[in-house]
Amino acid sequence: MSNNITLRHLRAFVAIADFGGYTAAARSLNIAQSALSRTIMEIEEELVTRLFERTTRRVVLTASGEQLLKNARRVLEEFESALTRFQLYQSGLDGVVSLGALSSVASIILPAVISEFRKTRPNVRMSVKDGFANEVVRYVSDGHVDFGITSFPKVKKQLICEQIAADDLLCICSKSHRFAGMDMVYWNDLAGEDFVAFDPGSSIRTSVDRALQIAEIQIGTITEARDIGTVAGLVSADIGVSVVPSLVLPMMQFGEFTQKKLVGPVVEREIYLVYDPQTTRPPAAEIFMDMLRQGAKHGFPIPNGTRWVDDGPTQLRRSSLGASSPV
Repeated sequence: MSNNITLRHLRAFVAIADFGGYTAAARSLNIAQSALSRTIMEIEEELVTRLFERTTRRVVLTASGEQLLKNARRVLEEFESALTRFQLYQSGLDGVVSLGALSSVASIILPAVISEFRKTRPNVRMSVKDGFANEVVRYVSDGHVDFGITSFPKVKKQLICEQIAADDLLCICSKSHRFAGMDMVYWNDLAGEDFVAFDPGSSIRTSVDRALQIAEIQIGTITEARDIGTVAGLVSADIGVSVVPSLVLPMMQFGEFTQKKLVGPVVEREIYLVYDPQTTRPPAAEIFMDMLRQGAKHGFPIPNGTRWVDDGPTQLRRSSLGASSPV
């Protein structure tokens, strides 16, 4: 088909074939019959063939016209289908939402949010990459995901962070440990205790180390582990006590340990939505981000000791050294 034939030409041609004449076709297209005639002449001149034969009552397709009609219908149908898909995409009803998240967020918070999101957008595909806090930031910085959900992010680019949730730090210990008989544990009680710590790359480790440093507490022998389940197993075996965010407790249910409220003071881990303001995200991703910003309003369930923060954005921006802090 010639490059000089447009969708306007094809629509005019198909209308005449469908209505069997120029008058009815021109009326359906809301154009003058003379303009319609010129359009068909342009096609015939371009293709060097006659498309219609006139009879006393109507026009009929020539053999070339029959062949063109098949192709024209297919082109118009594919175009309309593509346009419909694009309109669905622009409305957030189609496309892909890719995000990075802390493992605890991905397994405990996101399922309920995704379930609610998919009720009205069943054709949107979700892609979730879990990882440590700085891994999530890297996913966003490198453009591998539309946005991330992390804690204590160290921003490497001009990223924006908005706090969307927070969870309390709790103490867990074996059922035979002396803490098991206490109503609550104070931070000072941790002094000298053997301790099961998360990997240094974990946001949990960052939160706990920061709290211990502020309280000027020196703990005993440290055993490190990367996996949440491993920490639960080590604590259950009385290798040491640990401090964990309340959000990870559902991931530790198999463990034989006791959890205690940690006070003096109560310390929270902040959870942030992280994104690059210079990157254009799919409309569906923007809608999903807004749902996370309004978690409490939507009533998404979260574990005890965890809360949604709907008070407006708390922003973190890159400093000259690439590190960041709440402002």
